Amino acid sequence: MRCTAIGGAGGNGCVSFFRDVFVPRGPADGGDGGSGGDVWLEADSSETSLSCVKQWLKARPGSNGRGKSMHGGRGSDITIKVPQGTLVRQILIENKDAQPEDPGPGADRSSRFLADLETQMARRTEDKAALFVHYPRWEERNDLRGVRLPAEFKAFRWAMAHAPPLSADLTSHGQRVLVARGGLGGMGNPHFIAADDRQPHYALRGLPGQTRVLDLELKTIADVGLVGMPNAGKSTFLRAVSNAHPKVAAYPFTTLNPYIGTVAYDDAAQVTVADIPGLVPGAHRNVGLGHAFLRHVERSRVLVFIVDVSRPEPWRDLQMLRDELDLYREGLSDRPSLVVCNKADAGDIARRNYDAWRLIAPDLNLVPVSAKLDKNIKKATHAIRQMLEQQK
Repeated sequence: MRCTAIGGAGGNGCVSFFRDVFVPRGPADGGDGGSGGDVWLEADSSETSLSCVKQWLKARPGSNGRGKSMHGGRGSDITIKVPQGTLVRQILIENKDAQPEDPGPGADRSSRFLADLETQMARRTEDKAALFVHYPRWEERNDLRGVRLPAEFKAFRWAMAHAPPLSADLTSHGQRVLVARGGLGGMGNPHFIAADDRQPHYALRGLPGQTRVLDLELKTIADVGLVGMPNAGKSTFLRAVSNAHPKVAAYPFTTLNPYIGTVAYDDAAQVTVADIPGLVPGAHRNVGLGHAFLRHVERSRVLVFIVDVSRPEPWRDLQMLRDELDLYREGLSDRPSLVVCNKADAGDIARRNYDAWRLIAPDLNLVPVSAKLDKNIKKATHAIRQMLEQQK
């Protein structure tokens, strides 16, 4: 999904002067504005989808400064929970600001340079004036030409303008990433007291928060990924071995989103298994559910190929699955894998195909099962656990 994160704006500095019964013209005592809140993304194991993320993520702004040197409070941060395995990437948007006006094709190079310089100077003056807040009825009287911005203020603006593109991979529970920084709070008028201006009638505005357009992509994290063609029985196998209950029907593409199930063993060990939408020829080109399926396979430590052994020449289906994985990402099919020959209860044709397959590929790890009748499931789950333990 795509969303926009906006840090909270900083609060404005205050223009204020100390007043008392016997002090009619006291010194400047305006407080500083508070900084805006930040926007964070945090991986949470209890989240399973990106539906919890809104399209606009806005942190709270900082409070404005007040008189008597009272500083504004900092805006509160917001933390958005996302599932483990979420990829966060920033989408860069080109800056389409208006270009300086062209004085015309007949003008010489020196006049063009002067025109551009005047435009830039005027723009800088306008930008600088927009950074300040003025005492009432002092907008025209305040001369800001000699006012220097604080070094902290300039450093913050430079950091925001030159921030590198964001890219993060949230794979562990509690892992956080800052996606939008809150704006810096403005400074009150005491910061601008100078030898020639003992009572400045202006203060610094707070800076706007950082804005980033983000692309969030969820890649399911599971120990085992089930790979197979549509209607091969992946969801039925997952229901048989785990506590998950994905939809099961007699038509292809029953599973449209990944399901995660947990296989519990007698010694309290647990293995997570992901049921992923079916794979069809051309999936590496995003045919069918293509990339919506393949991106989740990258996270799995072990691949379990679910093959319908009752189909003619089922070994060709396995080869097609391996080819699609390698075309999507080279070497993906080389991960430790197990071939589950599902629908082994489909009569003589399934038995003949299994026997022929054993002769064609004697070194291949084949396990015949009937997920529908819950037969030989224990052998498959123990084989999966042995493969996972060998990787440790």
